[in-house]
Amino acid sequence: MLQSGFATPSKLRVLIVEDEPADAELITLALAAAHIELACEVTDTLASCQHLLQTQSWDAVLSDYRLKGFTGNQVLSLLQQSNQQIPFILITGSLGEEAAVDCIKAGMTDYVLKDRLFRLPTVLERSLHEFELRRQQQAAMLQIHQQAQREAIINRIVQAMRETLVLDEVLQTTVDLVYEALSPTCCLIVRPAKSGELIVCNISEAPSQWRALLNHPCGLFPFYKNALNQGELVVVDGVECVLQEEVQTLAAQYHLHAFMITPLIYQQEFLGDLSLYQCDRDRPWTSDEIAMVKAIADQCAIAIQQSQLFNQVQQQAQREQLLNQIARIINSSLDPVYILQEITRLTGTSFTVDRAFIFEIRDDQIYIVEEWRAAESLPSMLNTRFPLADWSDLLDPQADFYTRRVFHAPDYGAIAMSEPSPTRLTHYYTYQIKSAVNVPIFIREQLFGGICLNTTIAQRRFTDGEIHLLQQIGDQAAIALYNAQSYERLEHLVQIRTQELEHEKRLSEAANSAKSEFLTNMSHELRTPLTGILGFSSLLLKQIFGPLNAKQLQYVENISSCGNHLLSLINDLLDLSKIEAGRDDFVLETVDVAELCTACLSFIREQADLQGLRLVLSIAPNVATCTADSRRLKQILVNLLSNAVKFTEAGTVTLRVTQTANASHKGPKNIHHGRIATSFIHFQVSDTGIGIAQKDLPLLFQPFQQLDSGLDKKYQGTGLGLALARKLAQLHGGDLTVTSELDHGSCFSLSLPVEAGVLVR
Repeated sequence: MLQSGFATPSKLRVLIVEDEPADAELITLALAAAHIELACEVTDTLASCQHLLQTQSWDAVLSDYRLKGFTGNQVLSLLQQSNQQIPFILITGSLGEEAAVDCIKAGMTDYVLKDRLFRLPTVLERSLHEFELRRQQQAAMLQIHQQAQREAIINRIVQAMRETLVLDEVLQTTVDLVYEALSPTCCLIVRPAKSGELIVCNISEAPSQWRALLNHPCGLFPFYKNALNQGELVVVDGVECVLQEEVQTLAAQYHLHAFMITPLIYQQEFLGDLSLYQCDRDRPWTSDEIAMVKAIADQCAIAIQQSQLFNQVQQQAQREQLLNQIARIINSSLDPVYILQEITRLTGTSFTVDRAFIFEIRDDQIYIVEEWRAAESLPSMLNTRFPLADWSDLLDPQADFYTRRVFHAPDYGAIAMSEPSPTRLTHYYTYQIKSAVNVPIFIREQLFGGICLNTTIAQRRFTDGEIHLLQQIGDQAAIALYNAQSYERLEHLVQIRTQELEHEKRLSEAANSAKSEFLTNMSHELRTPLTGILGFSSLLLKQIFGPLNAKQLQYVENISSCGNHLLSLINDLLDLSKIEAGRDDFVLETVDVAELCTACLSFIREQADLQGLRLVLSIAPNVATCTADSRRLKQILVNLLSNAVKFTEAGTVTLRVTQTANASHKGPKNIHHGRIATSFIHFQVSDTGIGIAQKDLPLLFQPFQQLDSGLDKKYQGTGLGLALARKLAQLHGGDLTVTSELDHGSCFSLSLPVEAGVLVR
């Protein structure tokens, strides 16, 4: 054996081309001396050399340069034609340096002079080593090329997945790229149909008999079903090695020689397979080809899974949309006929069936009450009826009550033939039902009927998701029917209650009118003697008819104070009763704001000075006039200012007047004489008094409510002032609001439209 780090064959097959037997023997001896085991063949003719090179494989060729009738160059040409990548070593008697260079350029590996044959083993070992390295490099380059090709195909498939969400386009691109890269006779993808049967869904360029398989079952799958479901590849280099006779028969039918079937598996779920078929020859599938197809199959499985997820999301969105549409219909109408019509229409179109109908069960009969048909040519079932006993699927044979059972018949004909009741046969023959599914409709645990879907052209197996959606639609229909029934009952109750309320309203209006009339009359009757009391007490206080002692003066002052308090109460009651009775007269005029505010402050100035309070008036520059009833506006402001002085022991009482546009006004927009007020004037009366607790604010503007509930009644009042002030403000088209904090004072805000109008009640 040759001694080197390179592993040589155990026996070298060397072809020696030499026309001198002695020289051929010397060459053999030189190799034997190096302990090289040889399988040599010596030839001395060009024809014999050609035959040996074409029919046998060799490790090296040793040839003399000058031969009888041919040259070493011709031998080299024959070697190159045989496509054997082996060393060609020239054995020559004499060769100049220039001739040696020409030989190397021509393709010869090396040369050895005949008088130096002892160098031949070394030259041969070196040449064999170089050729082996070259073969390894070529193999590595081929592997890199195949890897690059595989990655390029995978990248193109991934790019196709990114460019479209249409699964069929991705899978068609896949089979076309595999066909282009590996050149099989046919490449196809097999996937389950809706029925569950595997069919060919995509196919590459192929002979017509293979193209005919599109959308038809795959014949080979049943024989390798278990292996493929386990994720195993089926690789057959030659069908003569297959033991199953059925496979041999199919192979003969399609002239099949070799095939490879790769399962499409994602997270242990079988999604189909990618198949390659070779019809013109046996084909040993290389490990690189198998790896490439396996990698592509993995990408196909991902694409299928993504498409399924996308379809699920779309279906869920469509289901939500359908349920929302039905919910909107239910909420927008209480007409049961219209609602059931829309439910059947939307259900039929969304499920893409041929017929949808809703039936009702009454008197042991099934009545078709609403129907939708995809085409007018389909026979109608509307307003027909069938005996309930013939539709036994709706009944629980073990009990006396109806069940929530779902009836699903992908092959209705088989059921009609197995249970040939008149109803079944009529459905199958007259109404052309191929598949059916129906779910019951329950109204408060009572069976109303159901909703049913039919196909009349082809059979169809409805999925669990579709049946669940149909149940939800049945629940929505139950809600609609219950609402309609409830509405009928409520409508009757509302009519009765409306009549009762109208009667109560008339009684209430009569009572309010009597109350207002009573208050008005009583106020006048009370004010007449009270005026005399106040007049006589005033004369006594002036001591016109003689002086009074201290005790008499005190009693007369108390009489005058109580009389004034009672007069104020009577006046407020009279004003309030007039407003409530709608008899209060308003005189709108242009009011000078500054003059009005000064006059109001003059009413309380004496009392404020007595209490040591500071009065502040602030009028914004853009405020000049407003339109209001001057007397009533002054009444409101004096009331607010009097309250501020009454409940402030020290500090300041401020009257601030501003004007804002309607957009900045935080209260409601007011409409006067058919138009919206554009600007408002605000009178704010603030103080530094005792303030109001937050819990008491809701009671503030209620009549006869006084927030000081202490026993000593420190702060006197009628409890009507603020209620009357707010009603007067609202009659002007404005409002009266308050903000306050206990022990930190209060701020009452009177907001009136600048161009006021009295509201019509």
